[in-house]
Amino acid sequence: MSSPTAVQTEAHRTGSLYGTFAYAAVILSSYATFFSTQRFYASEWMVPVVFSLGAIYAVLGVLGSCYLDSRGRPGAYAAYYLLQCALLTAVIFLSPVRGFLGILVLPVISQAIFDLRARHAALVGVYLFGINIAVWAIPYGWDSGLQAVVNYSAAFAFTIAFTLITKQALVAREREEKLRMEIEAANAQLRAHAAQAEDLATTRERNRLAREIHDGLGHYLTVVKTQLDAAAALIAHRPDEARASVLKAAQLTGDALDDVRRSVSSLRTDAARLPLPEALRALTVESGLPVTLRLAGTARPLPPGIEHALFRSAQEALTNIRKHAGATAAEVALEFAPHGRVTLAVTDNGRDANGAAPAGFGLVGIRERIEVLGGQVISGPRPGGGYALTIEVRA
Repeated sequence: MSSPTAVQTEAHRTGSLYGTFAYAAVILSSYATFFSTQRFYASEWMVPVVFSLGAIYAVLGVLGSCYLDSRGRPGAYAAYYLLQCALLTAVIFLSPVRGFLGILVLPVISQAIFDLRARHAALVGVYLFGINIAVWAIPYGWDSGLQAVVNYSAAFAFTIAFTLITKQALVAREREEKLRMEIEAANAQLRAHAAQAEDLATTRERNRLAREIHDGLGHYLTVVKTQLDAAAALIAHRPDEARASVLKAAQLTGDALDDVRRSVSSLRTDAARLPLPEALRALTVESGLPVTLRLAGTARPLPPGIEHALFRSAQEALTNIRKHAGATAAEVALEFAPHGRVTLAVTDNGRDANGAAPAGFGLVGIRERIEVLGGQVISGPRPGGGYALTIEVRA
């Protein structure tokens, strides 16, 4: 015989409690009827024997269920129900009064439904029903046995049905409680994940702002330095040109401040931003270096995030060319290819092998921007000299 399954544990404990009350009620009612009967058809010594066996059966039913709750081994269940069935067989067959003590089997049947698997509980029930029929059929014939079937069937059916309904209700309640606890645990886990996601989003936003400030402010400061260096070189001999360079530097400083404000505020200004080809044209004009803009394919509107990432990448690449490449010319090529592919290439004729490839955080920032969009970044020296940075995205 098998012990209760895990999902039935609470139902099993509650069933044991119900079984305790059932034992008390059935024993009292059975023996009250037993002792109120004036006619005994057997020796008087059977009365104390039957009473003693019934008392053992009742005590074992109450205490045994507590023992099974604490141990729960399959062998203990088998021993318990074998002993109870043996006691009931002795009580029913030795009783000088037929009929009344037959209901003593009902608590064990109810308890077996709670404790055992269905086939083992059915085995207990069939056996106990059988001895109630046999106690009439053996001495009085099959007519009495059939009458006993009719008499006991209602009590057995009611006990089994009531026990099954109660067990299902208890199991359903336990499953509901288990589900509630699982939902609470899942909610707690979701809250923890939400907090982690919020931290991750904060970190990503910091990185995005760092890229914005690095790419935008770095570009403007590089151009401002170029203009101020030119002014310093020209101020003694060509003051008008020096003054123009200073004014240009002042203008770029204002543009840089506006760019920083936009980045720090984290507010998109997509409506005010120029389309990508026009933004790149303006970038090449103010770069402080001879830059050629080449457009290929039919221009089309791009998602704001992709336009912004491509613009910042070109801006950072041109800044790096001015600072490190030693180049005299550069080219920015934007191609709107078929099938939703867009390619941006920045090349130079510089001597430094790292020309258009931004150093340090710049290249890392470009890769992060483009990879988030599902694109790729390829950089390296050109066969004819200089450096090339190529970005490809789908949009």
